[in-house]
Amino acid sequence: MASTDESHNYPLETAGGPPIHEQYRRLRQDDAMIRVRMPFGDDAWLATRYADVRCVHSDPRFSRAVASRSDQPRAFPVMPEENILGLDPPEHSRLRRLVSRVFTTRRVRVMRPLIQRVTDGLLDRMAAQGPPWDLVGDFGVPLTIGVIADLFGVPEADRPQFAEWSKAMTATTSMPPELAQQHVQQLQEYVAELFAQRWSAPTDDLVGALIEGYQADSGVDQHEVVTLARLMLATGHGSVNYQFGHCAYLLLSHPDQMARLVAEPGLINLAVEELLRFAKTDEAAVFARYATRDVRLGGVLVRAGEPVLPSRISANHDETVFTDPERLDLTRARNPHLAFGYGPHHCPGAHLARAELQISLGSLVSRFPTLRLAVDPREVPWESGGLAREISSLPVTW
Repeated sequence: MASTDESHNYPLETAGGPPIHEQYRRLRQDDAMIRVRMPFGDDAWLATRYADVRCVHSDPRFSRAVASRSDQPRAFPVMPEENILGLDPPEHSRLRRLVSRVFTTRRVRVMRPLIQRVTDGLLDRMAAQGPPWDLVGDFGVPLTIGVIADLFGVPEADRPQFAEWSKAMTATTSMPPELAQQHVQQLQEYVAELFAQRWSAPTDDLVGALIEGYQADSGVDQHEVVTLARLMLATGHGSVNYQFGHCAYLLLSHPDQMARLVAEPGLINLAVEELLRFAKTDEAAVFARYATRDVRLGGVLVRAGEPVLPSRISANHDETVFTDPERLDLTRARNPHLAFGYGPHHCPGAHLARAELQISLGSLVSRFPTLRLAVDPREVPWESGGLAREISSLPVTW
């Protein structure tokens, strides 16, 4: 039974102590739900077991809308703008329908040749330049910007500025709040101009798909469509970029698994799912849900008005769901991980992110089978100035 008379500091400390996964393992086995105090905002419950984390993500008794207007628990002074992420059904469902019209399985299948073309161009440049190579700055960033910018019809000359603006969408301490707000507004105006150019003559890109969806659903206004597009542009670059960095790092820091993928390239789809499960992109749980009524969860009573932080890292290593979860296994067949969330807020761009990771990592390993880290894995630099923990550069050689 979890202790309710004290709050533990969170995020969990890792420096000089046991690895973070070991701490989560003890919590899952002993308490499952503990009271935690984040550096900012309300005290909260921390959900660590897979079943509890899924429940918090999907049970309508837990609200994101209440969180977005509360002093929600967080590891940074200011929460970035949340948009659709701060809504509950039915408001969330109204906007989600529009996004779902864009990222369909069929549309992503059509996008795969574009992803392959951008990937091949970067691999050609990599081969021509030779080692060493920064797999994040010289490959991951231009890949994710190139794909999402092409899909939205952003001209080549505007892409560096777009990349700078998009960082503001998830910035917490990496830039002053005033600058982040300014960049978000500039990106909003830029996307509004993209739409203005296409209202009368829609194109066969994602802007055209959003306009078509808007015209078919009178429940969404033009400002909402533009704001959704701005969010999709920014997260389509930022989120996939840090996922690529994490996945590439894991693959290169586990030479046995890298060798397995080189020998069996057909494993790439399973490999991507396992790399996503294993990655520590959310070192601290974010996006708390507030209970709208008393809820019994993980052996404790969460009172109405109390926030719960769902730890996807912990859930993705729950030994009751994943066999030998601390072992990276690219052949893992059953892998219901929560890397893209769960329930109403499950990432609508998950199909596109998977396609980008499958094509980029699969092509990278095929083209450069002797690829390896150029530094000790412990020397790889990490950044924590945004919602997710990111690798700032990944030096490789071959």
